[in-house]
Amino acid sequence: MKTLKVVLLISASVLITAGVVFTVKAPLLCTPVVTSRGALTTAAIDTMTGTIDATGCDIGDYIATSLTVSSLTVHDADKYGIFVDSGLGSITVSITGATVYKIGAHTGAVFTPDGVQKGIGIIYDSGDAGPQATGSIDSSTVYAYQKGGIEVNRNSNVTTTNNVITGLGHVDFIAQNGIEYARDATGIIRNNTVSANFYTGKTGLLASGSPCGGTYPACPPGRQYVSCGILLVLIDPSQIQRGQNDLNASPPNDNQRNFAVVTDAITD
Repeated sequence: MKTLKVVLLISASVLITAGVVFTVKAPLLCTPVVTSRGALTTAAIDTMTGTIDATGCDIGDYIATSLTVSSLTVHDADKYGIFVDSGLGSITVSITGATVYKIGAHTGAVFTPDGVQKGIGIIYDSGDAGPQATGSIDSSTVYAYQKGGIEVNRNSNVTTTNNVITGLGHVDFIAQNGIEYARDATGIIRNNTVSANFYTGKTGLLASGSPCGGTYPACPPGRQYVSCGILLVLIDPSQIQRGQNDLNASPPNDNQRNFAVVTDAITD
């Protein structure tokens, strides 16, 4: 019996790293990975299709190899659903037909989103001045995320098309963003449906970085946190091709701001 248990454990670890079709149920032990965002844990690595239950792990699927993801479902990761990371070398990753949900804070196995700035459904990133991550996200569904649905960061170049991104609606604990391109990212944002990103709280940051609103002095205009359907941060807007996105859902599924460009943000 002991021999059988060992074989099963070894087989499971091979499936996690092989990039084949499989279903990962709530992992007993998450795999440590060193990412461009620091040391984290992941439920799976370079997985292309199937279902990943990432309960208890920082990441659902950590991708650091050029590949094509199709019809992958990821849920219940604490920080990132699908993390495409080019920190070790330039990669191209295409994602089609993915479903990502319940990404953010958990109490046990229950999704309990809060105000901590984490919980991104799908992210492309390269770290500081890392190699370029390129690719596309098409015909995918992202919902029940804590901070953001899709984020394209650093010098990544990603085409984001035909996706449905749905936030938590009117909430007072975090300013969500549906699609965010930040820090010199480039690409195309077209024909997406983005809704239900709306912050009803009153807090924010002053230009000095000190807090305002709530128990602090009131925020002056432009310094209160807001949620956006599509947000461009520290970016050249001319490097983004944007159009035909549906951002006009009715309350309570509307976006606080449909579109915004931030050029001097301390945080996002």
